[in-house]
Amino acid sequence: MRGLVEAVDAAEDLLPFDDLYRRYAPPVYRFCLSQVRNPSDAEDLTADVFAAAFVAYERTRPDADRVVPWLMRIARNHVIDHHRRQTTRRTAFERWFHRSEPNAVSTTDVEHEVTLRSELREVLARCRRLKARDRTLIGLRVAADLSYQQVGEVLGISEHAATMGTKRALQRLRDLYEGQP
Repeated sequence: MRGLVEAVDAAEDLLPFDDLYRRYAPPVYRFCLSQVRNPSDAEDLTADVFAAAFVAYERTRPDADRVVPWLMRIARNHVIDHHRRQTTRRTAFERWFHRSEPNAVSTTDVEHEVTLRSELREVLARCRRLKARDRTLIGLRVAADLSYQQVGEVLGISEHAATMGTKRALQRLRDLYEGQP
């Protein structure tokens, strides 16, 4: 009977982590995808991030307002490790954002989808020319939908530095997209 009580207590302790996973797995996945540009690799990285977070959760128990930066820092470290392990670098950024196939088959929807994909390919092709830090800033802010404060915490910089760095990175991307130097 004592073992059953301990198992129930342990399961109750895991509930906050279960909620944490449900809430934050999508932004962690989007960030990983923005950095590795491969849905399968992003899924694997997301699983690895939450496995590492689960192991560290008991000793860390981050405050509610520190959970996102804590998870994203783990994600960023896993992405860095992934790139280090990768022997061949992919040259295409087309998988940076994963878009599902259109469900509707109308000509207008297909044309719209083709236009969107074409524009996305153009933007992502220019992302290749950005520095890794700019891609990381844009990935955290846009793909993972983090606040500037959270971006700063993930990267170990101030909120102001995250704000200005992201705005400058987006401006550099905009300049590349518009054909300016």
